[in-house]
Amino acid sequence: MHKEIEDYLTRGLYPFHMPGHKRNAKFFPTHSNMLDLTEIPCMDVLSSPRGIIKNFQKKIAEFFFAEESFFLVNGSSSGIIAALCAVFSDAEKKRPLFAARNSHVSFYNGLVFCGAKPTYFMPEITADGLAGGVSPKPFDDIPQGAVVFLVSPTYEGFVSDIAAIAQKVHAANGILIVDEAHGAHFPFHERFPKSAMQLGADISINSLHKTLPAISGCAVLHANSARVDLSRLKFFINAMQTTSPSYMLMASCDFMLEKLWREPHLFEEYVTRLDNFRQELSGETGTLRLIGRERIGENAIFDMDDGKLLFASNTCADSAEEIAEIFAQKYKLQFEMAKGNHLLAMTSVADTAEGFARLNTAAREYGATCRTACTKPATAPSPTLPEIILTPRQAAQSQTETIPAGHATGRISAEIIADYPPGIAKIVPGERITDVIEKPYVRVVKE
Repeated sequence: MHKEIEDYLTRGLYPFHMPGHKRNAKFFPTHSNMLDLTEIPCMDVLSSPRGIIKNFQKKIAEFFFAEESFFLVNGSSSGIIAALCAVFSDAEKKRPLFAARNSHVSFYNGLVFCGAKPTYFMPEITADGLAGGVSPKPFDDIPQGAVVFLVSPTYEGFVSDIAAIAQKVHAANGILIVDEAHGAHFPFHERFPKSAMQLGADISINSLHKTLPAISGCAVLHANSARVDLSRLKFFINAMQTTSPSYMLMASCDFMLEKLWREPHLFEEYVTRLDNFRQELSGETGTLRLIGRERIGENAIFDMDDGKLLFASNTCADSAEEIAEIFAQKYKLQFEMAKGNHLLAMTSVADTAEGFARLNTAAREYGATCRTACTKPATAPSPTLPEIILTPRQAAQSQTETIPAGHATGRISAEIIADYPPGIAKIVPGERITDVIEKPYVRVVKE
């Protein structure tokens, strides 16, 4: 594997993808190899911090508008699972849970652990088939004590009206959990949307490595509510994490955050690059179009993360995957995602002016090419949710068998089937399979 990684790096591809450090050395402490320590007396213990880790978490909480923040070394996935387990005890399994169907696979893994039975709602689907925002309207009459789980921002950067949703959830004495994995950078500059903690969420989870210059696996969970039992939450956070936490991850994140706090000009420069890039490409209507803030107000999109550079292609000549390959071969640019007729370039404060300039040139040159335009549908149909036969926990604990995917139609899935990226589930354990599964074999519940 090491050789393959080195071979890849020799290609010189610029990383418009996660992790957000973009391999930019100025966001890494020197002698990083010396940071890999353990819980010796002069250090601290992540599961019960009293010294340097406690102080680190306190600074994070103050900056991110939280009552308490917890550093995660198993990524946001561990925080999402811990949050669900904390609000659903055995006595509370019948507590109503309303969840966005565009949730990450870690949410569905959390359902296996906590045993909750969800009622799903869909974000509004854009005309080009993307998951937009979640409207506050469905939460007008939710049951007392309900838990609501949603994703904001989405993988593509669409933000829901968290303040309005939180107000309605709290009116029913409920709990709002926001998967804000892609929004860790929001509090660093007013140009970005406000964070879920600022807007009333009870729990939110940030992946530091997605949009900040942190190493993969770095994340934080924030809590800001008397409705959440913090002692239970701490227990499940510890249960979902390794007992050998990485000081290399924690020290690297401490270095990165302190640098950003001390040098606010870094985010000023980043925002300027984003604004200039968008201004230079605005009005470009060739075969590659940069999606902008014109989407705000449509499909329950309350705000947008301008750091997500989402391109739409209207050419039939090249698929998104083929366009991404052209960008890689000709311009030495690596996209985060290429699927359907969309390409996503993820940016961060660690991106360079040279990287933005290269992407600008590539987008202009490719967009100006004469290609056959596709006729796109005026509206995209909202996905039909599969039939739920068992809860995810029931399905995971059932006897199962692995069968060819071609024979799986009508069977009850015992596994999560999802596309990566972004890791949104198509089929969840306990649901009946109706669509064609693009993999050789599927694990299903035995009949």
